[in-house]
Amino acid sequence: MKIVFDSISINSISQNSGVFTGSNIQLNWQSQTKENSALGTVIGDFNHLMNNINVVYDNDLIDMPIITEPSQMNQSNKKKGDGHH
Repeated sequence: MKIVFDSISINSISQNSGVFTGSNIQLNWQSQTKENSALGTVIGDFNHLMNNINVVYDNDLIDMPIITEPSQMNQSNKKKGDGHH
């Protein structure tokens, strides 16, 4: 994938990516990923992979617990008082 914005050229986008220009603020970004690879990465030309047996043993009961924290904005509103009692 190739993205071009005037003089900004992006050749690759990966997990948890962003492109921001000008005056801006990004708040509360989160990324949760998990990857199991039995074979790994193969790099090069003319690779031959034959008669492979790939096994992934993943005995996790919870693969990736997502722990959320209150956002900074919500915390600052609570300190100022939001009108609720």
